[in-house]
Amino acid sequence: MNRKAFGTYEIAKICNVTPSTVGNWIEKGLIPTFTTGGGHRRVWAMDLLNFLRQHNIPVPDKLKDIAGLDVLVVDDENQVRRLIKRALMKNFSDIVIHEAVDGFEAGQKITQLIPVLVVLDIKLPGIDGFKVCEIIRSDERLKNTKILAISGYNIDEYEKKAIESGADEFIGKPFDMEKFLEKTKKLIGNGANKST
Repeated sequence: MNRKAFGTYEIAKICNVTPSTVGNWIEKGLIPTFTTGGGHRRVWAMDLLNFLRQHNIPVPDKLKDIAGLDVLVVDDENQVRRLIKRALMKNFSDIVIHEAVDGFEAGQKITQLIPVLVVLDIKLPGIDGFKVCEIIRSDERLKNTKILAISGYNIDEYEKKAIESGADEFIGKPFDMEKFLEKTKKLIGNGANKST
């Protein structure tokens, strides 16, 4: 991932505020900074991206491109999340992986992140994966978010219902990792592939 840093003037332009407002945010510790050899304050792309999301400031496309592609992995089983995370990190570059353990947390993170992909377990405590699919599909900001639904229960029935609820792809658990990665590549596109 390119490590891009932004100065206060660039940040001001992105946020539609004055450079002194950005200076105030920095002074208050709202945006983490570092100082260059010449004494200028700079903000890493990921820190700026996090700040924009926390304050509901629209994220410009150039910043999304620099910061990487957000992927949200939603599963209540820690082991499954770890397995998926490892596979994605090994096979894709420029992705940032986030995790959620239930439908409620997933809903919160999805609206903050606007991820490129959600790997979504259907059988979740609280709000199930079908409902999460419907929530994603009802939000105009998430129209480009892809959903890969996963489940180990009633695979044929759940696949049909997941697709009807808005999932783009489905895979049953335990899944073949090659098949999982093939579906993921199809959804994310080649832009995130690791060069081998």
